Amino acid sequence: MATKFVTLTSFKGGVGKTTSAICLSCLFAQEGHKVLLIDYDPNRSASVWSSRDQLPFRVATENTANRLMAKEKFDFIVIDTPARPTSEEIKELVDGCDLLLAITTPSALSISALNMMVQSFPAKTKFYVLLTVVPPSSEPDGEIAFHTLKEQGLPVLEQGIQRLKVYEHASAEGKPVYEIKRGGKKAWEDWKALAKLQPIKELLT
Repeated sequence: MATKFVTLTSFKGGVGKTTSAICLSCLFAQEGHKVLLIDYDPNRSASVWSSRDQLPFRVATENTANRLMAKEKFDFIVIDTPARPTSEEIKELVDGCDLLLAITTPSALSISALNMMVQSFPAKTKFYVLLTVVPPSSEPDGEIAFHTLKEQGLPVLEQGIQRLKVYEHASAEGKPVYEIKRGGKKAWEDWKALAKLQPIKELLT
């Protein structure tokens, strides 16, 4: 199996990009794959999350990843990028990427930032939009955001990621979200559902 590269990016901070990178890496690892997450974000949130060595995959920074990849073969390389990448960085992200995920929340500001980023993608860039921090079904914001993204012609994934407090607990404890007793199982259902959809399903087969 050739190594597959998955890149997560956004023009706005606080949209759940690192959380999504961690959870996708957990998802791939649960399927029996060897995974490396490269933490390019200056905040080093993924590195902090992994500092207790309780995640089922490796985490490296852009400074240490090359040495690690020279010694070990990984099935998946997941890249957590800095917020608001430059046009040059975007070109590098797109080149050779098997899956490019643009992350956004339902907020108008976040969707506006998403559109700005999409406009900066090189022509014919293949990408998908992952909607995160989706409020409960009793609030209309999530459904409105899905409709808005579709009306704009953006390839939004049908499965969004709910806004749940358990992600904060998982990060604080340095664990996968599914290992958190209170709320972890509920949160993980979103990711299992995402794994059944294209293009994630195709990557896993």
